[in-house]
Amino acid sequence: MRRHLAPARRLLIVGFAVCFLGALAAPAAQAPVKSSKAKPLNPADIKRLDVKMEEVRDSFLRETTTLIKSYEELGQLGRARMLLEALQKLDPRNEPVKQKLEQLNGQILDAGQFTFEIDAGQSWQVVGTVAKDQPIRIKVTGEYKLATSFTSGPDGLPADNPADDLVTTIALGAVMAVIAPPGAVNRGNGNKSADKPPKPFTVGSSYEKSADRDGVLCLKVNVPPGSKCTGQLTAKISGVVQAQ
Repeated sequence: MRRHLAPARRLLIVGFAVCFLGALAAPAAQAPVKSSKAKPLNPADIKRLDVKMEEVRDSFLRETTTLIKSYEELGQLGRARMLLEALQKLDPRNEPVKQKLEQLNGQILDAGQFTFEIDAGQSWQVVGTVAKDQPIRIKVTGEYKLATSFTSGPDGLPADNPADDLVTTIALGAVMAVIAPPGAVNRGNGNKSADKPPKPFTVGSSYEKSADRDGVLCLKVNVPPGSKCTGQLTAKISGVVQAQ
């Protein structure tokens, strides 16, 4: 049992240490405590405590760096990223930490990549779930042919419902995506919900950005309703929990 609890206890200790050291790192921002019985300030005592604080900080950074490396070696990339994010909060200007976090995010995306076939002639297609602030990467290859057979009046094509109609803010024929609220999407029905649907965004041939909310990722090609599409589009997707 101890063996299973150890990683969680380490993460808890690290989180506490980040908060504690972060508070110590900015003493100037704190107002001095007034007390009628306060002792006179001794510069030598303050200097000694500051030196001790730096020692504690350096020790914390070394131990955390070692723990991150150990998690990486065990393949626990999510835990390693959690610790790196804690270090970044403690020292936002630390460029090596920033670069390492970017590298680790890339490794996590590569490890979770899967292939999804996009049917260009269909409405919104459910890919899987995404989490707020977690990176999503989508790369689309292939081509398709578009044939339309519809009648339009002087007002043009309807675009009232992004789930079914042409989205005028996105290039014609482009792959687009939407993150729908959890539970609001059924396979084959895309983004239909009683609430106002979220705004679709362009994916194109390549897209990489963090999700702005928790939800269900859906993909669709921006073609007019009733279009006939032949061909194949293949998407390599990372950062998404694939729908079953």
